[in-house]
Amino acid sequence: MDKFFLLVEVLGYLFALYLFFKKEELAIIYIPVLVFINNFIDPAFSAFIYYSTISFLIVNSIAKNQSFYKKNIFAVLLFLYFLVLLTRSSDLVAIRSNAFAVFWLLASIPLIPAIYQKYPEEEIFHEVSNAAFIILCLFIANVLMSTVNHYAPTGMYGISSGILYGNLYAAGFNILAVAMFLTVMKLLMSKKPIYFLVVIVAYFFIMLSLRRTVMLVSTLGIIIPMLTLLAGREMKKFILVGSLIAFVGYMVYSDTDFMNEFNERYEQRHLDTRELGSESRFLEYQLLYNDMFVYNVYSPWIGYELLNSAGNYGNGIFGLRTLHGDLPSITHSGGLIALLLYLLMAIKAFRSSLKATATATDKFVVLFCAIAFTVFTVTGRFTECGAMILLYLTLQLPLSIKEEEIEIIAIVEEEKPLQQFAWINN
Repeated sequence: MDKFFLLVEVLGYLFALYLFFKKEELAIIYIPVLVFINNFIDPAFSAFIYYSTISFLIVNSIAKNQSFYKKNIFAVLLFLYFLVLLTRSSDLVAIRSNAFAVFWLLASIPLIPAIYQKYPEEEIFHEVSNAAFIILCLFIANVLMSTVNHYAPTGMYGISSGILYGNLYAAGFNILAVAMFLTVMKLLMSKKPIYFLVVIVAYFFIMLSLRRTVMLVSTLGIIIPMLTLLAGREMKKFILVGSLIAFVGYMVYSDTDFMNEFNERYEQRHLDTRELGSESRFLEYQLLYNDMFVYNVYSPWIGYELLNSAGNYGNGIFGLRTLHGDLPSITHSGGLIALLLYLLMAIKAFRSSLKATATATDKFVVLFCAIAFTVFTVTGRFTECGAMILLYLTLQLPLSIKEEEIEIIAIVEEEKPLQQFAWINN
């Protein structure tokens, strides 16, 4: 696995160089790819190189869009607020990884619409769907290599045989659901077999991970794009693609060990005896309320300490388990001030996308993102910035320049010389 990881890591940094020289400000679209690579490899290079590479690409994009902050002022305010809260941190090294991830996310949210509004929708979707496709290909490669080499150091849910996922763990899977949605959209537009193959293989690998939220959102990531065909009255394509998916699904079910392995993992995880509503992540809200308003352990306005919840809430009732839900985690980090800014930031992003929707497809994009955002907010890990940045990259797709807008711009540009000539004659 070491050779595989080294190869992927080196290719990742070479890809970053390519992004800087060839993609320029559009390099931000591929940040999730670089983050995902770091999630499943054992890095051979120092963390400093990794943090510097992604930070440099984001700063370079900001330099080309200096008024980006106007697109979502709440994200910028939250960025600055968290910077101030860093001064209260008792152990910066312990929170370093999550802190970089959060700051990258907050910087990207206003930057994405600033960039999108300068490019045609076809070009933006091409780049975003390419990033999603690369992520799914990397996921498949990692699963195959981990399975062949029996590599499962994380031991997620006790899975130690069959299909394995290597270092990929828990919320690291979230990005796959959004990548699935984008790749299915690309499949329906391009009809290339490679996209179908990657979607099918990645989907069945995801289903065997037993990550319930990712399984759910990934399934919606196939269903919702299919609904765009019905909205566009493309019934023949809907029937053709739907039949093909059903046929391949049946073949996998009947001719492979997929169902046996799925049932074994399902029983091993005891999902039939676990009610979602009784899980500890839903008790976090009550524990934080007691900490802040009943026992006054820390300020409800500024929270306890940035990204340092392990053992520091609920009188340590869950030991060193960190807060899982995004809302309690953000509140614990920065209090009600941070929570309000975070919600306003998300509302602003969704509102701007909704206002820009021009087609049924645009609306389905926003619908999928709303579902994914809600699910991942409840289950948590906004610090998984690769998934969150890809989600916002998808959400803001309606903001890119529409074809009719390009035509209007072209007409205006053609009329300008005529107007100037008329002015001279007058």
